[in-house]
Amino acid sequence: MFEAYWGLQRGPFSEQSARQSLATSPTHGEALARLDFLRESCCRLGLLLGPAGSGKSLVVQEFARRAERAGARAIVVPAAAADGEGLLGDIATGLGASGITSTAGQWRAVADRLAEIALEEVTAVVAIDDLDRATADGQAVVERLLALCDVPLTIVGTARTESARRISRPILEQVALRIDLAPWNEDETRAYLQSSLSQAGRNQPAFDDRAVRRLFELSGGAPRKVNQLAQLALLAGAGQNLLQVDAATIDGVEEELSVGR
Repeated sequence: MFEAYWGLQRGPFSEQSARQSLATSPTHGEALARLDFLRESCCRLGLLLGPAGSGKSLVVQEFARRAERAGARAIVVPAAAADGEGLLGDIATGLGASGITSTAGQWRAVADRLAEIALEEVTAVVAIDDLDRATADGQAVVERLLALCDVPLTIVGTARTESARRISRPILEQVALRIDLAPWNEDETRAYLQSSLSQAGRNQPAFDDRAVRRLFELSGGAPRKVNQLAQLALLAGAGQNLLQVDAATIDGVEEELSVGR
């Protein structure tokens, strides 16, 4: 296994590892802080925007975990290609109102569950991932959720920056806080790589300076692409018995990825 070659106790660039490293990223840390503020201020709707691979899903998953630790009832539901029936069902189930099949019954159950949460003096957080990719019926569900009155509910939607215009106007008009998730710069990419390696058990750099620069150039600072290239480069570097991954190895794994696209 390449992990043993590099002196690692586990894979450093898995989704779990990336989530654990969010705290070391100023960009993602700031987004999480603003989402926490949104919830603590009892705002109804926030929107997290960023390009593909920028870590939006990881951020809202971590936000939901932090909300749960603070006592909230928090769920994350995927909205990509979701119609109204599917999205409503996922929300109802996530809030603890499962086993109901009719649309009217699900809406009653959701309203009742939110009323119970209010009596418990906690809040509900519903994070809707890829809101821009939901169908019109799916977005209509979000519009109806926003119309519920006197319920302790905060909704967070994620969307790609370039396609946020696909979100319906009634939703966009109620956004209380917009958060733009920018890609990492080169220094942030370097810090993320080293932090991930350190958490996995290696304190010495596994990538030389030119490799880090090339990885940043090819990934554009998008966390998903950084993880993908770094993981494959460690595998390739172990196969070549390298002391450190070099820029040529980064180019090689990028070329392999390009062939498969």
